[in-house]
Amino acid sequence: MSERTAADVERELATLAYVRDRLRASEGNDFRIPTTAVDQVLDEFNTLERSPWDPT
Repeated sequence: MSERTAADVERELATLAYVRDRLRASEGNDFRIPTTAVDQVLDEFNTLERSPWDPT
């Protein structure tokens, strides 16, 4: 299995945001979405090594 890059994780976050928007569009703004998948992607994103010039 290859290592994922920050760009890979950012694409996943964009996909999750799109899915969330589509679900809310079809189910209503009050539709609750479990955050387990989002939490896992964010955790991995935060553990990726940042470039030295990245201020975050």
